[in-house]
Amino acid sequence: MTFHPALIRPLPITLPPFPGECESSYWNRLALANHVPLARLRSPSRWLDSRLTSLDTLCVLSGQPRKTLAGAIPDLRTDDASPTTENHVPAPDHTLRWACRRCVVTRTGSTLPAQVWASIHNEVCIRHNLWIGKNVLAPEQQLDLSRTPDVIRAQRHYWRLRQRYGPTLIDACYVATGKLWSGLAHRHYQLTHRAELLHDLVVVKAPTVEPDKKAPWLEAAGYPEHITLISLFASDHWRRSILSDDLLVVIRAIAEFHRRFPLQAPLRGTSRTWLSTTIEATARQIEALLNP
Repeated sequence: MTFHPALIRPLPITLPPFPGECESSYWNRLALANHVPLARLRSPSRWLDSRLTSLDTLCVLSGQPRKTLAGAIPDLRTDDASPTTENHVPAPDHTLRWACRRCVVTRTGSTLPAQVWASIHNEVCIRHNLWIGKNVLAPEQQLDLSRTPDVIRAQRHYWRLRQRYGPTLIDACYVATGKLWSGLAHRHYQLTHRAELLHDLVVVKAPTVEPDKKAPWLEAAGYPEHITLISLFASDHWRRSILSDDLLVVIRAIAEFHRRFPLQAPLRGTSRTWLSTTIEATARQIEALLNP
């Protein structure tokens, strides 16, 4: 049996959706803002089912126009603009993450956090100087980058690289250089004072939390270097030099690498061998990804 739509009434406190917000996040924010259990909000009757779609129900509850909700919440979009609600498949390079907490306040007028389908390439909110990307598991973990402007510049640099070289090449470089950068960081590559600044910020906010190698502050600390690696390997000329049969050409290419990545001390023994072989393997992996 189904209940009449009149059983659903507009909520006293409404919130506009955040651009790209997932449907479950918007439901949850409406419930929290109005102090109503989420289960009751979604199913006002225990025995009867609603004839309304999720989009129609949210229109009534929130008082927001249908076009506004469908435009902001990808899960509610339909290709044929019909009243039926079908899940919208997000783009392959989009993932579910917490929206910039400062953007949420600006756009919705509420401090209730929102989860959005966001591009995996957006690690930094340029508008509010917050690290919102990799390994941020809660809004309060979004780091203020005001004291580390090079991380913000790295995000801008990354988007310029995608415009210059195209997404295919940069995506290949991003994937291939991840192992190389992890190895360099493991061998105590010098991150200047950036890691200490971001780590201190975390300690001030959450003194009981023990940061580990997967903590957002460490990801943010190494982000500029990772983008520099990507820009280096994006150069066709430099990759060809690394893979050249001419030893002098390879030596010059390695020298350029060390110029961009000055180490605290010269690598010796197995570490030196690891670096040269991993650089070559990374260049070959990129070529394989571009020419399968």
